[in-house]
Amino acid sequence: QQQQQQQIETSAQPTMSDQEFLDKFRDLTRKESVDEQAMSFLRAFVGEFQGKFEEILKLAEEFKKFAVGMRGHVQELDEFEAHRFLEVRGEAQTAAAMRDAFKEIDIDRNHKVSFIEYLLFKHGKTPKDLFTARPNENLLKKLEAAIEQYKSVLRAKEEREHTLEELRKKASSGDVKAKAELKRMEGDDPAAATKDEVSALHAKLAAKRALKNPQEEEQKMYEEEQRRIAEEKAQAEAREKADKEASRQRLKEKAALWK
Repeated sequence: QQQQQQQIETSAQPTMSDQEFLDKFRDLTRKESVDEQAMSFLRAFVGEFQGKFEEILKLAEEFKKFAVGMRGHVQELDEFEAHRFLEVRGEAQTAAAMRDAFKEIDIDRNHKVSFIEYLLFKHGKTPKDLFTARPNENLLKKLEAAIEQYKSVLRAKEEREHTLEELRKKASSGDVKAKAELKRMEGDDPAAATKDEVSALHAKLAAKRALKNPQEEEQKMYEEEQRRIAEEKAQAEAREKADKEASRQRLKEKAALWK
């Protein structure tokens, strides 16, 4: 019955020509940043990317790094930057292949590649697919909640790393308070730092369950995420240990100068 209702609603909507879809697409790429384009893509195709949205978000961050000299509201890459992006990703092995790929990706023919153009090309979608998609509202809510949790975890990690870096600089110049705060932060329980990541994982699993994915797939995803968190934790602990050892060595060297 729900499918019949959707068919009725779809048939009642006025149809758009290919040119109208293209004009609407051009308007989107002119206005939206890379991050906004990523969300437009994920919302349209929520059923396909609900459980793996991080791949799209991480790809967006990678894409932005190739926008030379651009800061903030990055929307697209010029031809040279797009070629470099494809080359680094191994998606165009020769100059001729890159030119052919660029022609296919550049949907609006403005000699630039927006992030959403790349996503549509990579996943075999069209502007018409993008604008005629009818995502489930319940899935959208779960997707957006999971993404917000994911971004919150990333922001917290970035803020912590920035604070630690600033404290290390101050401590190296003899700031006693900075040394004490640095010692306190480095001595924090590593397990506590992963608490929000586990919450983000639960949000991701809830989003994936909404698609009625097999339980085996959920368990596999959970185990993979746990391995990733454990690896990151081990790497962080190793870095902290190395930093402390280096700090102790510098102190020994300074002390030796006074003997």
